[in-house]
Amino acid sequence: MLKRLPVYPLLFALFPVLSIAAHNIQEIAIAVVYRPLFFSLLLSLVLFGLARVLWRDWPRAGLVTLVILLGIFTYGQVYDELKNRWVFGVALFRHRTLLPAYGAMAIGSIFFIVKKMKQLAALTFWLNIFSIYLLIYPLFVITTSVFQQWSAEGAVKISSAGASLSDAEKPDVYYIILDAYGRQDVLYDQLNYDNSQFLDALRDRGFYVADCSQSNYGYTEFSLPSSLNYDYLENLGTVAHKDRVALLKHGAVRSFFESNGYQVVAFPTGWNITEWTDADLYIDYEHPVTALTEFEALIVDTTILRVVNDINFFEQNTANVSRKDLRRLRTFSLLDNIKKMPGVDANLFVFAHIVVPHPPYSFDAKGEPGQFKGEGATYEETNTAYIDQVKFINKEILDVIDVLLADSDQPPVIIVQGDHGPPPELSLTDAEKMPILNAYYLPGKPMDILLYPSISPVNTFRVVLNSYFGESLPLLEDKSYYAPNENHAEYELVPNSCLESK
Repeated sequence: MLKRLPVYPLLFALFPVLSIAAHNIQEIAIAVVYRPLFFSLLLSLVLFGLARVLWRDWPRAGLVTLVILLGIFTYGQVYDELKNRWVFGVALFRHRTLLPAYGAMAIGSIFFIVKKMKQLAALTFWLNIFSIYLLIYPLFVITTSVFQQWSAEGAVKISSAGASLSDAEKPDVYYIILDAYGRQDVLYDQLNYDNSQFLDALRDRGFYVADCSQSNYGYTEFSLPSSLNYDYLENLGTVAHKDRVALLKHGAVRSFFESNGYQVVAFPTGWNITEWTDADLYIDYEHPVTALTEFEALIVDTTILRVVNDINFFEQNTANVSRKDLRRLRTFSLLDNIKKMPGVDANLFVFAHIVVPHPPYSFDAKGEPGQFKGEGATYEETNTAYIDQVKFINKEILDVIDVLLADSDQPPVIIVQGDHGPPPELSLTDAEKMPILNAYYLPGKPMDILLYPSISPVNTFRVVLNSYFGESLPLLEDKSYYAPNENHAEYELVPNSCLESK
């Protein structure tokens, strides 16, 4: 069969999707791969069928289909490589030049295949073998990662009997993570923004703001597994990515609340590792029919459809929803739905990871679509875009807090916390990436005694469980570890700059 029937066009059509999936497997759910795989396969079948009708020759039709598929699936990647290349001061490689060049090469190649090439059947076997070979590595990476993830999540069985409290005595607990939200002194000294008005508003509402708090780790996939298991990663034995994800999704904090009769509530974030899709209440947003997932949009940008995106066709067509729009929909949906939680007749542990003020910068200070340039933006423009999102989320979080405090039958525990500080492009030193916003509302408890200015996320739930559930968890030394962006696992101890300055 491999010698006679060209199956390689179909296999080649699967390769771009599987390759991109394998490269991003740590950040995506496997389910997002199915739809682009289906459409890639469908495209290759249609092209192959048309070519077979036109030339009535399977080997020739297969080779023509391959040429067309190569053009479709490589255009965006080639464009990305060449778009910033200048020749004698002229930007030659733009869509207006590259697209016609691609078209000319495709037409020339097809003409050569149809008119000049002989004995094409001899190529069929080797192209079939080569296409199979191409799929081995991405399939191995994907299946291995999925299997390891399932195994790791199945192995995480942390439970605690906890205190025997009546439902009426159990406060709802809201753990609100504002991704990449830096501490006041860093925002002021480095980014020239005074955030004291927001912090004062939190204090006016009864919050304790830890003025010298730092993240325990400089990246979400390290910091959240630590805080959600109230321990350091080295003590948890979590070196591999799959273990960190398992402890983020099914860690000690979640297990504790589940074993104490709480309903776990979570929301989509756009980032697989912080999406608790198996929560008791997973409150999704309304997906527009025309919306692409982030993964699908990433694939589109590597194809010839990149031309359509770059001429803003999709922005002019109001029926389509871009990646930035999806992020906005998710964020507004989360903010709206978290306000409805006091009406749920159950004890709730709410995990709300809001990917703001983290880039990409989708909001201006008023919540309107941001005008951030993206690639090529200056430091000052990036600074402004980040601060605009800080201003936006400040207002929204205060609104959320006001509703939760007003509508809850029993005052809830509310934690508003950055998982790490500003992104690397705004942090000039290691120390500037670690300081975070860290604010607590612990009703009925002496917060000035339980909390202290340098408390870090690793001790957050030690305080909460001790204070409300009768646990006796000793507080750990507050330590911060930073790793370079090139290798997040090579972290080293970073001193607390705030404490050193006092």
